[in-house]
Amino acid sequence: MIATGIDNDYFREIAFPYQIGHLWMRQEWELHKPLRANYAYNVSGEITDIYIKRDRQVVKYRVDMSNDSDELVIRTHHHQSFLRERISGESVELRDPTKKPGARKFVVPEGTRFGGLETTITKEMCGVFFHGNANYHTDDEAAKELGFQRVVVGGRMTMAYAGTVLESYFGEAWGSSGKLDLKFTNPCWCDDLVAVHGVELAEQLDPNRRAAFIWMQKPDESIVYVAEASVAA
Repeated sequence: MIATGIDNDYFREIAFPYQIGHLWMRQEWELHKPLRANYAYNVSGEITDIYIKRDRQVVKYRVDMSNDSDELVIRTHHHQSFLRERISGESVELRDPTKKPGARKFVVPEGTRFGGLETTITKEMCGVFFHGNANYHTDDEAAKELGFQRVVVGGRMTMAYAGTVLESYFGEAWGSSGKLDLKFTNPCWCDDLVAVHGVELAEQLDPNRRAAFIWMQKPDESIVYVAEASVAA
């Protein structure tokens, strides 16, 4: 949650001027050392790519957090998407979750199942997580100003559930050696019931790491995100 906060702090510097309908698309993470309380870290960011994906422009930027010894603590690569064309109406037209690739019934890999964390994300919970001024992650009117009919649960919040499940399963190894490549496929809305599932792969391609597959889904089986994760063996 703290590391995604510093990533988010760069938004005004990386964002396109037209921000109606902007959404997170992907997050890549490397965790090298656990964060310490009451410690000042150094943070730097750099735009590494701008590319087109369907009807969106995507800004990819890297954020590094390091300690006073210049040792890398956390590195993230954030992919933030913006509509290429201005919308003609008052709301963004999002693709039907049942007709897009993110809705496909993927094959769950063989391995040890874990997770199963289930929760209904309420507007009150969003308000606690995204404390501060009203925005499209906490307030209906602010969401409508950006073209959404209701509050969009932030990617920072839904991704935090994946981190909770991975830390619970892998323990301390997650905070000191975790890697995550998470792709958002469908928005999550307030009052959605979601569940996070994981599988540690039975067949490991790298003998030095333990790999897993993670996904968040709703009762209608639409998928909020899918992710590949691993820790040092």
